[in-house]
Amino acid sequence: MKHKRESFFLRCVLGLLLLPGGLTGLAAREVSITILHTTDLHGHIQPVDVLYPKEDAGNDLGGLARCATAIKRIRAGTPNCLLVDAGDTMQGTPASFMSGGLMMIRALNHLRYDAWVLGNHEFDWGREKLAQCVEASQAPVLAANLRCDATAPKAVAGKVRPFIIKEMDGVRVAVVGLTTPGIPTWSRPRLIGGMTFAPSVETLQRVLPELKHQKPDIIVLAAHQGLRNTTDDGANEIFSIASWIPELSAIIGGHTHRAVPDEMVRGILYSQSGHWGHSLGRLDLVYDTTQRRLTSRKSRLIRMDASVPQDSELLALVQPDLDASDRELARVIGTATEEFSITGAPARETPVHNLLCEAILDRCQRAGHPADIVIHGVLNELAGLKKGPIKVSDCWSMVPFENFIGVFEVTPAELREILEENAANYSRYHFTGVYGMKLALRVTAPRGQRVVSMADEAGEPFAPGRRLRVAVNSFDLAGAGTRKARLRAIADAPQAKLVEMDYPVRQAVMDFIAAKKEISPRVHGWWRTGAAR
Repeated sequence: MKHKRESFFLRCVLGLLLLPGGLTGLAAREVSITILHTTDLHGHIQPVDVLYPKEDAGNDLGGLARCATAIKRIRAGTPNCLLVDAGDTMQGTPASFMSGGLMMIRALNHLRYDAWVLGNHEFDWGREKLAQCVEASQAPVLAANLRCDATAPKAVAGKVRPFIIKEMDGVRVAVVGLTTPGIPTWSRPRLIGGMTFAPSVETLQRVLPELKHQKPDIIVLAAHQGLRNTTDDGANEIFSIASWIPELSAIIGGHTHRAVPDEMVRGILYSQSGHWGHSLGRLDLVYDTTQRRLTSRKSRLIRMDASVPQDSELLALVQPDLDASDRELARVIGTATEEFSITGAPARETPVHNLLCEAILDRCQRAGHPADIVIHGVLNELAGLKKGPIKVSDCWSMVPFENFIGVFEVTPAELREILEENAANYSRYHFTGVYGMKLALRVTAPRGQRVVSMADEAGEPFAPGRRLRVAVNSFDLAGAGTRKARLRAIADAPQAKLVEMDYPVRQAVMDFIAAKKEISPRVHGWWRTGAAR
């Protein structure tokens, strides 16, 4: 009987040894990992009144101060918790602009972000301010596809890394960061000198062997890129990533300002928390330490509405920045004698369009680089001017982006090419009107045949050999994504004698109004349209 009991015991031990993991199978357990994520905060600490989408119009939503409250609550009850931001963190509000982005960096530091990804708008203020923010960040800054040469800012080259690995409860979690490869089509070379941006799949295939050498159990991608319906474009490569990099457990997206609670993209869980802190993203993963695999993947968005109070500690930290911004925005710089309507923009000429162009022409003249023509659109279709006092806040509404001014020479034939390219966007937000010339368009004509006629402001056709000085903003000079590639090519040619002024369009508008003291709305009839014959 004794021998039978010993034999039974030995068989049990042998059975345990043959289990996956051997005797360690006795200690098998599942580990829960939570990753909280924000994206496209664009400098928003406080909530804002929502203008879009329609279902949220008029609501008070978002802001990092609300997200902070939710983050602290979740952390209190969640031991294995990471916090990540997917980019476009700084640019977008006066308070962040006036602090050179450092207000947002202080906020990220206060909330102990584990990492944040560079977005395209992080480069809008140039290399020096980007370097200052990267240097001040206590959290790792991620962008695996950012490549720096010897001329890149030292802080950027030295601190931006491809990934981080965090070990939590024995599970190693890797977060890889990617920015959008479309940056060179929005930012002029002087803003991104010494830095290039590699394609996403190529980058991940290069980085993954190094990452796998460190034996992560879970790999999550945080990308300043988003879903674009069913196909990728030059700035968003999520579908390609999901197709070629199956090792990813999840993708945290950004850039497109879409709210995506959870979506499976070719077998990989995708989530995106919208913009301006309207939602906090929550990704919950469960990892089985015996089977060495994920057993659960879930994601959702937590709406940051009025039911979520703003975090008082974060507000106190940034209050000096917010107060300075409020004082500046309330400053009166001039008077409008009548309302400056924006109805029908951008396809229709409006007083707001003309105000922007007049300010640009004035700045070019003052800088010693006079222009004959301005090609520029409205930047906010909802921002006109009311009759009465004009405040700095009005200029921020009309010009929400930090674009600069460039002037270059063209022949009438080259001008026609630029205007043909522009006419392709006539029914879209990206159409830009003209100032200082007469233009007739047939917008329904075949591409390349939409410019019917061009003339100077007196209505005289341009002589074929004439050189015309054209002013545009830096976004269009960079190609406006890929929409104005021909404009960029013409402006960058040596014979164009391009001059780039390190002077923001918004400041030009503010200076123009302050100098005039009183402005009146005007419409000149610079362009007209008709049906194709």
